[in-house]
Amino acid sequence: MTVTARQPLALGVSSEVSFFTDGHRFVPGSVLRGALAAAWIAEHGTPNGSGSTARFRALFDGQTRFGPLHPDGSTRIPLSVLSCKYPRDEVCAAAVVDRAFAPVVACPGCGQRMQASKGELGLPADAEPRRVVRTSIDPQTMRAKEGELYGHDALPAGTRLTGTVFGTDSWLAQPRTLRLGGRRSVGGAADYHATAAPAPAAPPTGGTLVVRLESPAVFVDVAGRPRLDPDPDLDLPNGVRLDGAWTRPMSWSGWHAASRLPKPADVCAMPGSTYRLVGEPATVDAFAQRLLDDGIGLRRAEGFGIAQIATGPWRPPSAGDHTPAQARPAGGAHRRLRVLLDLDLAARERAWLVGALRGLQVEQHRAQTTPAAARTWTPFWTRCWPSPRRPG
Repeated sequence: MTVTARQPLALGVSSEVSFFTDGHRFVPGSVLRGALAAAWIAEHGTPNGSGSTARFRALFDGQTRFGPLHPDGSTRIPLSVLSCKYPRDEVCAAAVVDRAFAPVVACPGCGQRMQASKGELGLPADAEPRRVVRTSIDPQTMRAKEGELYGHDALPAGTRLTGTVFGTDSWLAQPRTLRLGGRRSVGGAADYHATAAPAPAAPPTGGTLVVRLESPAVFVDVAGRPRLDPDPDLDLPNGVRLDGAWTRPMSWSGWHAASRLPKPADVCAMPGSTYRLVGEPATVDAFAQRLLDDGIGLRRAEGFGIAQIATGPWRPPSAGDHTPAQARPAGGAHRRLRVLLDLDLAARERAWLVGALRGLQVEQHRAQTTPAAARTWTPFWTRCWPSPRRPG
């Protein structure tokens, strides 16, 4: 499936308790599931106990699993990856070690101890979240209220995201407009398109299986207590054991739109968590295929427990320039302006610099076209920033 944002997507991490609400850098599967369920209800009406209720529950509470949507060009660093904390040169900067496939080693460039990844999701410059600020208006004075300034992060309009829905239904294959995330009175509109694809096939494991979480996973032990790795009695078949785990905890809550109540918060293993499983090759191969088909852990119908199988150590993607074409200066533009735009600063942060450089371009053009005898040169900065020695 492919989703293209027509408006900014506000994907709040938690309820707003301060002046700023942080946001996800991707669309969680639970958010996609809720948006599709709302679209289904808008088309077919609220399930009222008839045949529509059975189809609705089969689609959104059955075996269908909704994976997360990630912006094109993004990459998540697994938690099993080590990198140099203070790189001194290019050798240090390029050194990475995946502990799921290799033992821990020192940095080949500086010999220092390497630091573990925190599961960061790297985004291209044109998909970085933008900060949106708003305020409350006093109905009596029609001015901004004192002390009521709020902000939140949002993925910018035009961001293209891709993901996978694990299931088969003709309704899911139809293009439509979805409303994703919050602030839907002024944002959240996105174009949805889906195409059928064959079910993923697990590669041969040879008795060793490395699993990486693509979405948060909810694991519990036999007593119902949360844990960060698969429980041997609940999640793993006989003959398969856990040989290594690289995880980080996170708390995940949500909102149940039908009851208008918050969902209970669960302790989850965050995306990027990595597990190495070993056992008999035939048993491990069968479990790998079941993992791709059904996921792992609890609440899988809500988008949790989506996993991928790693066939080799993680390596950083090749360095590419994701700056959109419309943000690049045309040929013949001023060299300093081109360098400034290549810094990928936010538009509002570079606006005054762009204006200053535009004035510099005009002044240089005049200097080149004016005869030398008629030139009267005045420092450019004296007109941009008034001197403290003279008024104005």
